[in-house]
Amino acid sequence: MPAILIALALGLVACKKDTNTTPGYSTLDIKIQALNKSYSLPVNNSGTKSASADSTFITWDTARMIVSRVKYEAELNSLITRHDSIKISYEWNGPLEINLFDTNISIGNFILQPGYYDEIELKVNGSKHDAGGKPIFYLHGIYTMNDTTSLPIIVIVNEDIMFKTEKDSVEVTATDNSDFTSIIQLKLDLLLADIQIPALDNATLTNGAILISADINTELYQIIMRNLARKHHSKHHHHHGHGHS
Repeated sequence: MPAILIALALGLVACKKDTNTTPGYSTLDIKIQALNKSYSLPVNNSGTKSASADSTFITWDTARMIVSRVKYEAELNSLITRHDSIKISYEWNGPLEINLFDTNISIGNFILQPGYYDEIELKVNGSKHDAGGKPIFYLHGIYTMNDTTSLPIIVIVNEDIMFKTEKDSVEVTATDNSDFTSIIQLKLDLLLADIQIPALDNATLTNGAILISADINTELYQIIMRNLARKHHSKHHHHHGHGHS
């Protein structure tokens, strides 16, 4: 089954370290984090919630993903000429199952050579082959209706997933010795963008829960997969000073 392409938000955080194992070089760590655990419905494409639907909401308590590979690609320009460039490519291979609510988990650790980066691109792949029967992507939470009725809601993705994100115009100097952390932010509210409340209220129940998968409540599943494939706005942060952020 073809991979699903997901373009997500990237936050780039640069943190000074007291020491660096490679003088004159910087390191790049990768994190994948799920944001917006609780939100009201419906949600539109821009992430705006309906003010009149505050009593209809979802709260997610579990978000997991299997990461099979992280590929780092960059185009590096010369610090001297700023024109001559080389292409750099690294790979980290798992698999690793990640709790997307855990802010301490990092995957991959790549060296950033000094220079001007026109673009740094990260590709993350989750493969069914590495899942061992587990979902590639899994969400569990509680859906609360207008009448205060609450039901478990579960999203299960068993097909290959591939998402990427980019950071443009990054400068790393020979004296930086900085530790960069790229945070790929998965906004859970946007996953349900354009899903209307009646569609959830009337969803087929499985053992008393709203199960959304390729085989059950397939229309809801297709909307969620389309939302995964959409490009989200990137957020970039740069912290100065010593120590870890």
